[in-house]
Amino acid sequence: MRISTKTLASLLLVTAVMVAAPGIGKKPKRQRHQETQFDRILQHHDRKAELRAELLGISPFVFRAKQKRMTFAEIARQSGFTSERAFRLALLGKLKDELRHRGWTSQRIERYVLARSGRLG
Repeated sequence: MRISTKTLASLLLVTAVMVAAPGIGKKPKRQRHQETQFDRILQHHDRKAELRAELLGISPFVFRAKQKRMTFAEIARQSGFTSERAFRLALLGKLKDELRHRGWTSQRIERYVLARSGRLG
């Protein structure tokens, strides 16, 4: 994965907040902005869809092609996730695992999330 460590840490923080408070991730009522802020952040940092595709078990090319035809919730269900929340939990685990591979300890990850989650919540 070619995502920087700082970006992984930021995604971990946003994902942890979304998992802890699921109401934040509700779809907005306005039709112009169908995606949640979390979805927009994830798409911005995962431009090539490598992270999401790896988690869904498909190639980034196939993921981008499916994304043009169906919603993310439908793609996640086809890949075996029961809901978007299940995907977010899996994403949280994947991000923690990737940070551990890059030398972060579990305590450092927890301190990072606790210290910065107050700013987002």
